[in-house]
Amino acid sequence: MRSDYSLYVVALICFIIAGVFLTNAFPDYTLETTSGQAAIAIFAILGILFAAGGYTFRPKVTVPAPTLPPPAPTEPSQPQAAPAEEKIEEAPTPPPPTEVTVPSVPVAAPPPEEEAPTVEEPAKVEEAKPAEKPARRRRRKKTTT
Repeated sequence: MRSDYSLYVVALICFIIAGVFLTNAFPDYTLETTSGQAAIAIFAILGILFAAGGYTFRPKVTVPAPTLPPPAPTEPSQPQAAPAEEKIEEAPTPPPPTEVTVPSVPVAAPPPEEEAPTVEEPAKVEEAKPAEKPARRRRRKKTTT
C-alpha cells in the first residue's frame, strides 16, 4: 500500500474526531471550555498536516520516454537451417483512388504592351497630381477685449 493512502486515512480519522468534539458528543468537552476548543483545534490541525503529507508523498506522474524501435535484425554470418515456411496473411489492399479530372480553362497571355515589370526594373507608380493646391487658411488668434 502506498504511504500517501495511509496518511490520507489518518487525516480523515483526525477530521472525524474533530467533528465528534464539535458536535458536543462528550459532555466534558464543549465549545465553551478551553479543553474542548483545544481538542477541536489540535485534531483539525493534525488532519490538515496529515493530508498535506499525503499530498507530498504521492507518486509523481512520469511521462514515458519515447522508446526507440528495435534494431533491424542482421544477417547471420554462418548459414543456418532454413526455418519452416510460415503462412503470412496479407491484409487486403484498398483499390487505388480514382483520379478526378478538372476541366482546364485556357489562360490568356497578357498583351505585349502590358508586360509585368521584371525584378531588375521596379514598377514606377505615377500618382495623379491635382491641378491646383487648395489655399490654406490660417486661424485668427482669439483676442481678449
